[in-house]
Amino acid sequence: MIRTRDPKMGAGLKSMGVRVDRWFEGVYLLGRVAWVETGVWLLVNGGEAAVLELPPSVSGGPDPIRLTRRGVADLGVQVRYLLCTHSHLDHFSRGTLRRMRATFPDALPVLQAGFRAVIGDDRGVRFFDDADHLTLGGELLHLVHAPKHSSTDTIVIFRGAACTGDWELGTVRTVNDWNPLWRVPVERRVRSCERLMEFPRRANYAVHRVYSVHGTDRRENVDFAALMAATREDRQLW
Repeated sequence: MIRTRDPKMGAGLKSMGVRVDRWFEGVYLLGRVAWVETGVWLLVNGGEAAVLELPPSVSGGPDPIRLTRRGVADLGVQVRYLLCTHSHLDHFSRGTLRRMRATFPDALPVLQAGFRAVIGDDRGVRFFDDADHLTLGGELLHLVHAPKHSSTDTIVIFRGAACTGDWELGTVRTVNDWNPLWRVPVERRVRSCERLMEFPRRANYAVHRVYSVHGTDRRENVDFAALMAATREDRQLW
């Protein structure tokens, strides 16, 4: 099981002048922004793309819109969707959403319904409750609401790879257990794990890769149901 990024990944693209980091087929890391280095990603297939994550632009740091424009140009794709794993302030910014929409006016924001608490009932946003699915160049992209780290947690599954956002894997505990504003009830976390355990069977879809939205955890050849089963167990976080 691979847990760290292979530094050779994307070397072929970079040799051709493409300034993106290819993690998996169709999954590209454009860069890390904000104070905790939140990843900004492109999910790509058939000339179409979804932007994954909408963190704030921080003075002196990389700008998510500039990174995305550069990646889109390098890969020669059209942005169809704007996505986000959860609404914590280091991952989602109303300003970034506004600027992304201005830069890619044909792109549809698709966000979990809990984002309404941050942006209001915006008619230009497609909100979903439990799950949604999209297509990129004919390839399915699944969005599954699975609260654990936050109430708006969305697991993004594309080309067999699941972006787990800020989920703490291998334990039901989270870094937000101390914070009553962000803490998700344990029973709900367990239900989220069990829902994801059932996802491959229910959707008839094989998930065999996992990565964190910060780009700090990358795993291949994963038994996804077993990983979710392990994550519902009460183990020490650190």
